[in-house]
Amino acid sequence: MRITSWNFLHGQPLKPPVADPSRLEKPNGPQVAEQRYAGAVQTLESDLIALQEVDLYLERSGIENQSSAVAKIMGAAYWGFAPAISGTPGVKWRKLKSDEQLVITDSNIGQVKELGSYGIAIISKDPVKSWLRLELGRSVIGMPLLIGNEKGKLAMLYVKDEPRVAIAAVLENGWTVINTHLSFVPLMNIYQLFKLSRWATSIEREYSTKVILLGDFNLPGGIPSKLTSWKRATQSLSYPSWAPKISFDYILMRQEHLAESEEVITPDLDISDHRAISIDL
Repeated sequence: MRITSWNFLHGQPLKPPVADPSRLEKPNGPQVAEQRYAGAVQTLESDLIALQEVDLYLERSGIENQSSAVAKIMGAAYWGFAPAISGTPGVKWRKLKSDEQLVITDSNIGQVKELGSYGIAIISKDPVKSWLRLELGRSVIGMPLLIGNEKGKLAMLYVKDEPRVAIAAVLENGWTVINTHLSFVPLMNIYQLFKLSRWATSIEREYSTKVILLGDFNLPGGIPSKLTSWKRATQSLSYPSWAPKISFDYILMRQEHLAESEEVITPDLDISDHRAISIDL
């Protein structure tokens, strides 16, 4: 079973320098948007992909359900999307209402078609027994960040922090995969990491399952493994995608389960400012 974590950047081609400006044109529909990243998803050859920075029915990504689209490309029967905000980050968004804090799947997508949102997702070929969600809160302050712009280059912008969430897929095969995208604000992401670790431990006990924690932790230098009992199953640098120098993205496991995994070096994909990271179980 191959498991991948990838900050998806809503499927945006972004690999400076951009030789062909047409690659950055806005998609004009779901099929056009999906074609942009179909090859990249297929190249990963994954059985389960955990995505961060995923869109649901947002104009910038062709008003598509990106989680469902990736599932279709993979040939996966199971997908779950956890919205973090309603609206488009960096443009106009609002906090979710309490009844919007859910995991959206095939079974309930018909009830939330009007919720244009942004968040995280898990797509799996292996059957999912249960979907779980955890609210992680947000920092009241933002920070200046290097953000990829429409010219395919990095620009310094002040960014407000958004509410953060985690999503768990309890699989029938005895594993549980927990995906998250932690805050970029120092200390807040540490607080969220500890909260996430406690939640993972409670899932281990309640479901008698082996847990994998993964995602974009916004913490460099292996900090998640240094502060918790979860150990790195991957060592690859992931950011920026065109010349990786930092580890922001992690796949973490209990020490006793590391021997069951092997890191897979993923190819350099022409999507996102993060590289995907993978393991084989």
